[in-house]
Amino acid sequence: MRRGRNNVHPVIDLFTPCGELVALPKPARDVVLALRVWAVLIREKRCPHHAVAAHLGSLQAAAHLQLMLEEIGAAWPDRFTVSPLCCRHLSHDEATLTEMMRLAARQDRCRFDRLLGEMIGPEQREMLFLSASVLGRMMDAARA
Repeated sequence: MRRGRNNVHPVIDLFTPCGELVALPKPARDVVLALRVWAVLIREKRCPHHAVAAHLGSLQAAAHLQLMLEEIGAAWPDRFTVSPLCCRHLSHDEATLTEMMRLAARQDRCRFDRLLGEMIGPEQREMLFLSASVLGRMMDAARA
């Protein structure tokens, strides 16, 4: 029987937490918190832009996060999972999003494609890579 990391069966490994929010670098943590705030406010049928902007540094970055989330919603094979605002652990999708942002910031298209290659098609990966790159630049500009 094939084992995953830490000698754990791969099916069991799917249920292990992806990491803790506090362990992320501040920009990645800001994106996850902005995502969670966005999800809560959308569920309440409230405009999330100003609350999200407080995490990302600008209204322009907040608007772009919303566009990127719409692209993710169209591309993701399953419903994108967002942990509750107070949760210290990342969902698998949140962890994937932070890795997408990290790879886009480094302009590492090859690893970005490997990360998402089995999940979504090349055209959708292209859109997400561009969106993640632009969002990262907007956040950097807002902090400068």
